[in-house]
Parts: sequence; structure tokens; C-alpha cells
Amino acid sequence: MEGGTFLIESIQKEFGRFVEIALHTDGKDAKYEESSIRNRDLQRERFKTIAIPYYAILDPTGKKIYWEAGGVQTEDAILEALRSIPKSFGG
Repeated sequence: MEGGTFLIESIQKEFGRFVEIALHTDGKDAKYEESSIRNRDLQRERFKTIAIPYYAILDPTGKKIYWEAGGVQTEDAILEALRSIPKSFGG
């Protein structure tokens, strides 16, 4: 979705309310193997999944307020989810 749906202008506008953090868990290159394993372990511990892709929106305290494990969502579904998050959580 990072190369398609997430690039749609209306979705980018909604994402502007949030701080993006990418946790790479599938590095195949030897120089990224250790950090990929560490990140995968963190994802498993924190979110109880190792699904790729996995998207989560957290509030300032770290509580999950939206997440999507895998699959491709439509523009309307993503916008509905993002717009359902209170403005106080995302600027």
C-alpha cells in the first residue's frame, strides 16, 4: 500500500496528522539481518503478530487505536479509519 493507496492525495492529507515510524522486519541483506530480527521480535511482542505488512496507529501513550494486519484496503476504508481517529490523537 505504500506504493499505491497510501500515495493518494486524500490519504496523504489525513496522514499529515501523524508521525510515521517504519519498522523494517524483512531485511534479507546480511547487514540488515540483525536489526530485522530485533524488529520482528519487537513487533511480535508489542502487537502479537509478525504479519507483513502491518499498520498501526498509536496514541501518545502507545495504546493502539487502529491497526490493520496485511491485505490491501480501499481508499474509502482507509479514509474512514483515519477520519474516525479523534483529532486530539493526530494533530
